[in-house]
Amino acid sequence: MAAAITEEQSRKRVKHSQSIDRISDLPESVICHILSFLRTKCSVRTSILSRRWMHLWSYVPNLLFHNENQEIINSVMLLHKVQTIDIFRLFHIECSDYQLRTWLTFAVARNVQRLDLCFHSKEDVRGFLPRCLFTCKTLVAMRLRSCGVIPAVHGAVCLPHLKKLHLIYIRFEADESLTHLISGCPVLLELSIKLSHAMVCCNVSSPTIKRLMLDFKSDGTRLEINTPALKYLKISDSFSEHIKCGALNSLTKADINLINDDNKPDYFLYSRSLLELIDQFRNVKCLKLVLSYCPKIIDSVVYAWTTSFPKLTRLQLTADIRFISMFLKNTENLEFLILSELCEEIEGWMEPLQNVPTCLLSHLKIINIVNIKGKKHELEIIKYLLRNANVLERMEILYPGSLSSNEENNMLKKISLFQRGSRACKVAFGAA
Repeated sequence: MAAAITEEQSRKRVKHSQSIDRISDLPESVICHILSFLRTKCSVRTSILSRRWMHLWSYVPNLLFHNENQEIINSVMLLHKVQTIDIFRLFHIECSDYQLRTWLTFAVARNVQRLDLCFHSKEDVRGFLPRCLFTCKTLVAMRLRSCGVIPAVHGAVCLPHLKKLHLIYIRFEADESLTHLISGCPVLLELSIKLSHAMVCCNVSSPTIKRLMLDFKSDGTRLEINTPALKYLKISDSFSEHIKCGALNSLTKADINLINDDNKPDYFLYSRSLLELIDQFRNVKCLKLVLSYCPKIIDSVVYAWTTSFPKLTRLQLTADIRFISMFLKNTENLEFLILSELCEEIEGWMEPLQNVPTCLLSHLKIINIVNIKGKKHELEIIKYLLRNANVLERMEILYPGSLSSNEENNMLKKISLFQRGSRACKVAFGAA
């Protein structure tokens, strides 16, 4: 048995050696490209394979550090020979502000193109990020997470080639810090911001941004957006007091999650800004809208609604039940409808649906309804949609797994008896 095991191990070693030999026969540029997908620690380890591999890692254009100590990082940088760094990543590294400044100065001197910093430290622990970071002529993408404070110095930002900027739990010395940063990025195409602290005003103004993602978890921030070239907008906002948005004529896709409450004294102002924001979505083709159930706010929006969405083909909606009828009436080309949650029954909600909307008669093909519990108003909506959707091809109904088998069977039995306006329609049931 021992001989058999030894022989098997020998065959594996020979096979492994042959694989290494085949890789070693590749040009050095190809080997370095392969090594660029590995963490730097793993890339350095290949130096023990053979004499040819001893220094190949030092020509890899990516430096990817994950949980390494400072001594290892300093040693790698000292021996690294490439004059242009494609990606420089520090992930979960414990270091002082001085050490971080030293590493970033090294990366900028090596013409770094993509920078990714993600630290363990809390965002309010670190000091100012080094100025060289904001005057790097070669950066095309930068992601900063919990790694320091962005200073507010007017005219000190010059990032002429930066196209992607992600700021995650980064602090700003002042509200103007963000304004100056964006203004120093003349070709910026994508901006993502996650905030966990309050700003008086978050002003995002750029003529070039096409993708904008905003996630706010702090109270009292005033949000202003002026991005006329924007094509995709995602907002997850729990606490903004007011949202002001310029024209978004190029917008084709929006993903909006807004949460507010009726107890705030300025709910009317918030309702007005919400209505103005929704009005900017009139040219979108794909819309996801999640609104918390706030009767006073929704009342103001519903009764003042005048927006139509002639280009909208896909809608995912989680909101007051009256929003369903408002969207059906104003989306004549809607093809795909997802109802993620049907809020409690509201008296008179069916009144706007007495005249069958155009989209139900000629365009709506797929409907997904999620988290159905078999309540009366939920069944009424399903019944209405099945009866009036003349070209519907499929309705998928998902119910929570917490429903008892009796509740599940009763609900499915009722739905199976509903009249269908489309003979081609198939109804599928499943647990969410």
